[in-house]
Formats: sequence, C-alpha cells, structure tokens
Amino acid sequence: MIDIHVHLAGSLRPETIVAYAKEQGVPLPTYNAKELESYLTAPEKCVERSEYYDLCDMTDWILQDRRSIRQTVSELVQDLDAQGVLYAEIRFVPSLCTTRGLRQEAAVEAAVEGLQRGMRLSENIKANLILSIHPAMDERETFETIVEAEKFLGRGVCGLDIFINEDLYTSDACDWMFGLIRDEQIPFTVHAGEYTTQSIVKAIGHGAKRISQSVKLLDDPELMDKMKQLRVPLEMCPLTNIHLDLVPAYGKHPIRKLYEAGIRVCVGSDHQKVSGTTLKQEYRRLMKYLGFSKEDVYQMNLNAIDGAFISEEEKDALRGKLKEKFDI
Repeated sequence: MIDIHVHLAGSLRPETIVAYAKEQGVPLPTYNAKELESYLTAPEKCVERSEYYDLCDMTDWILQDRRSIRQTVSELVQDLDAQGVLYAEIRFVPSLCTTRGLRQEAAVEAAVEGLQRGMRLSENIKANLILSIHPAMDERETFETIVEAEKFLGRGVCGLDIFINEDLYTSDACDWMFGLIRDEQIPFTVHAGEYTTQSIVKAIGHGAKRISQSVKLLDDPELMDKMKQLRVPLEMCPLTNIHLDLVPAYGKHPIRKLYEAGIRVCVGSDHQKVSGTTLKQEYRRLMKYLGFSKEDVYQMNLNAIDGAFISEEEKDALRGKLKEKFDI
C-alpha cells in the first residue's frame, strides 16, 4: 500500500509520549499509556473542528528536542512498515518544535535522521517527509519552513503541505508564499475544498501538484472536469472527514462518486492515533460500506504512486512491488 497523506502529529505511540512527557515535565491528562491512547482517539463526531486538532497538537508537546523527533519519526516509519505500507510521505510541522528554542533546521535534520533510521530498521518501506505550513504560523515561520524544504529537498524531504484557513485562498494574502514555493520549484499539496471549491481553484492556479480532503468537489462539475484534465490526484482521509462532521457516515462519503467520475482519488491514514485507523483499515471500510473492489483499491494505490513526490524511476519500482503484493 501507498500512504502519501499521513501526519506525524496524532500518530505517535502513546508509550513514547508518556516517556518523554515524564522526562520533560510535560503535563498530560494521564500518564498511563493505554488510557492516553483512548483519550487521544477522537470522538465519532467532534463538536468543534478544534476538538480534533487539539488532540493532534497534544502529541507535539514532547517534540521539542532532536532526540524525541528522531525517535518518533523512526517509530512511525516502522509502524507503517508493519502495517504493509510500501511507500509513505509523512507530514511534519517543524515550526511546532521550536517553543523551547530548537530551530526549524535542527528539527528537520532530526526528522530526516529518524526517517533514515526507521527505514534501516524496517523490512520494505521507503519514506520521505513533507514539511507542513500550519494555520498558526506567521510569515517568518512560513518563510523558514519553505527555506528548510528547499534545503533538504531530495535529502529526506520531498515537498510541502499547505494547511491553512481556506478563507485565505480567496484573497491575495498568501500569494507571496505560493510565489516563493513556485520559484524554488518545491512540489506541494494543499488542503482545500473541505468547505468551498474556490480554495481548490486557487490552489490549482498556484500550481498545487495534489489536493487534500476536498469533500466539496462534487459541488462543482466544471472544476471536476478541470481536475481530470490536469490529472491532479485527490488525497482523501474518510474517517477524519467523518470525525470532523464534514461527511455524515462512510456510506455517504463522496469518494465513491469522485472515483467513478474519473478523479484520481487516493486514500491516506491521516493522524493514525487520533483517527484510530490505519490505511488497511480505511480500505476495508471503503470495501464494506461503499462497495470498492480489490481492483479499485489497487487502482487507488496506483493513483497515490502517480501523485507521489518522487522520480519516475522510483514510481516504476513501486508499481512493480504493488502489483506483486496485490497479485494482479
């Protein structure tokens, strides 16, 4: 399987969070790992969007030194490998690791070291980092993240994830950011279309290589045609969409209609511990509630390979491994 939408935040092992929290004096609602895992799992329907993301942010409290970053990235790579993931692009927010004086550069270096260690200790997985631009970041922090993405591009980092307030896409407030990313030729994906399709239009106009979480895309047939013409992959994380009350239930998720319409849909596990899922579990639910076949799942994984921020040679190698795994 191929997972190009999985976040470090919200995917940390509870026992690791507890160990570093005790060491660093970080307050937690409980220091029992099993209880913490239950606490971190989002309710079936979050009352507010912040309820979900506050749980994700809690896992970042311990990521304030190189050692914790290195270990947690390594562990996530190994966890994904154990789940059967052949290739992953792990989203990581270096600016959130700077509250105790760590620089973004050091945070990214540690994450890359963890990535490499995780692959050495794994069986099959290959992985890269995607650096995320977070809603809480100011212009200076955003600029620093873009600089680090350019610096480490091809050396453990493969692109950027733009995850900001959708309202900003309708103004020119972020044009400088998109312009800089374009000038540096950094591949990027944008969270857009959760609430309005105009954010998708803006993201594509700025050169987004992929779009994330666009549950509203069905509302705009003309935009769907454009997405098909441009062959822009659409990353979907169904269980998270349900937690955030963007979709009422699995059986009513738009992913089936989008897939049948020819959109290059792929699936990600998002924040694994907070959503309480893995990529394999996501596909099982899609088969159970929306009638996806084994061949459909294979195609969605091929879509993920097509959209991955890696070379054509690497994509060809992954296609071979995927075909072998699916026995197709």
